[in-house]
Amino acid sequence: MTDNDVLLPLETLEAAAKRCAPAQDVWLLPPRREEARLELSWEEGAETLTLAADWQGLLLLDRVDVSVAAGALAFQPVRLEPLSKLLAFVDEAKTDEARDADAPAGEARCAQLPLADLSAWQDRKRCEYWFLLQVLTPSPAFAALLSLLRRSESYWLVRFLLAQSTCGDKLQALGERYGVSYSHFRRLCRHALGNAAKTELRDWRMARSLLDVAEGRENLTQVALKHGYASSSHFSNEIKGLIGVSPRGLSNIIQLATK
Repeated sequence: MTDNDVLLPLETLEAAAKRCAPAQDVWLLPPRREEARLELSWEEGAETLTLAADWQGLLLLDRVDVSVAAGALAFQPVRLEPLSKLLAFVDEAKTDEARDADAPAGEARCAQLPLADLSAWQDRKRCEYWFLLQVLTPSPAFAALLSLLRRSESYWLVRFLLAQSTCGDKLQALGERYGVSYSHFRRLCRHALGNAAKTELRDWRMARSLLDVAEGRENLTQVALKHGYASSSHFSNEIKGLIGVSPRGLSNIIQLATK
């Protein structure tokens, strides 16, 4: 498995087999040879779910125990971190009113999202493209997936980093604010971001600063200090090292393009 994979290896639960989903979990289910019946249980209740042989899609689980009462269940667990990260960026860009409107009315422990085509899930870029298209006009079934992702720690950690990283604080300070040790915070960030936290935060700072350069409302020194660079030369050298062109060169290109 590589970072470009959104699916984990195929697993099969035979009749009477059990599996626990201790947190938020999503399984991609291909069609089966026969009907499968699942018994789902959690502290406050239980539910029986029957899957027709030709049903395919996503099974959404949140802190439940799954037992196969009849038939067999083949599935591939979905890596939720790439989708949680995308959703965190989308939600962070919304107004408070829009975020309040997205808040779920309740927390369903189990839901189904039928899919007509499973091929997009074999490639991360195609999967992310499909996901963003659905986010624009979510169906009720897809809204259940969004609600599940918004209950995951990875989602809230990315939201935390997006909100706090504008202050320019060191990673150790962010870990203390999050309430865990520095080493554990680094592990959580790598898991949620799919990359080292320092690299990701550096890229976010670069993106924010270049947007300000493109808008042209502030000079380069003001932009550099605003985003935590030690000086305009530090800002220029880091940006040139990352994208191959200095902020001033980028500003000149933008000015020429808009004339």
